[in-house]
Amino acid sequence: MPVTIGKRYIYFIFFFMVFLQSCMDTWENSPNQKFGSDTPRDLNAKNLSRLSRTIPDDTITIAFVGDSQRFYDELETFISKANSIKEIDFVLLAGDITDFGLLQEYEWITDRLSKLSKPYIAVVGNHDVVANGEDIFKRVFGPLNDTFIYDSVKFILHNTNSREYTGNNVPDLEWLAQGLMDTVGVKYQVAVSHVPPFGGGDFNPELEKPYSSLFRDSPNFIVSLHGHAHEHRDHYPFQDGVRYMTSHSFDQRFFVLLKIADGKIKKEVVNY
Repeated sequence: MPVTIGKRYIYFIFFFMVFLQSCMDTWENSPNQKFGSDTPRDLNAKNLSRLSRTIPDDTITIAFVGDSQRFYDELETFISKANSIKEIDFVLLAGDITDFGLLQEYEWITDRLSKLSKPYIAVVGNHDVVANGEDIFKRVFGPLNDTFIYDSVKFILHNTNSREYTGNNVPDLEWLAQGLMDTVGVKYQVAVSHVPPFGGGDFNPELEKPYSSLFRDSPNFIVSLHGHAHEHRDHYPFQDGVRYMTSHSFDQRFFVLLKIADGKIKKEVVNY
C-alpha cells in the first residue's frame, strides 16, 4: 500500500508540474510582462563586443534601416540581403523595432536578428517605449542614451521620442552636449536616433533649435541619422551645414548602404 501511494504522489507531482509549466507559458504571452526566461539581454553591448574584434579598413560600411515593427517577412528578406554583402561592418536599426512595445514582439524580432552575420546596433523608437516597452528595450538592447567608437568615428545613440514623455527632458540635451564634447580618440561624430527634429510634432518643438545647434557647433560632426519618417531623405533642413538623413522602413524593401571614409559619406540605396 505505501508503494501505491508513493506512485500516485509521483504522478500527481508530474502532472502538477506539467500544468504549472503550461500556466507559465500562458503568462509569458501577457501584454504586461516585461521579461521571460528566454528574453535576451544587452544585445547592443554584445554586438559591440563582436564589432570590436573586427579589423577596420579605411572605410566604415553600414547598413542603415529603421522601423521593423510588424514587417517580419521583410525583415527576414533584409537579413538575407545584408548577409550577402560582405563589406558591411555593422547594421544600424533606427528605432521602432516593435509596434506595441510588447515583450513577444521584441523576442520575435531579436530571434530573426540573431541570423545576421554582422553585428547590429539599435536605438529606441517611439513605438518601442509604449506600455512596458522602455523597460524591455533597456533589458534587451541596453541604455536609451549611449555611445561607441569604431575606427575613430563616434556614434551617439540617443532617445528623441519627445511625444512619449512629459516635460522637456527628451532628448536629454545635457547628456548629448557632453557626448559631443568628449572627443578623445575621435576624428568624426555621427548621431543616431529615431525621431528627427523636423517633420511634425513628435519631436519637442521647444528643443528643436538647441538640439540642432549642438550638431552645428561640433566641427567634427558629419551626419544625424534617424528613422520614423518611413522614407529616405538626405538633406540640410536648417540650412546650417548639418546633414540629416532618414531611413526606409522595412516594408519598403530598401536600405541605405553608408560608407564613411575620411569624414566623407558615400551612400547607395539597396533594394531587397
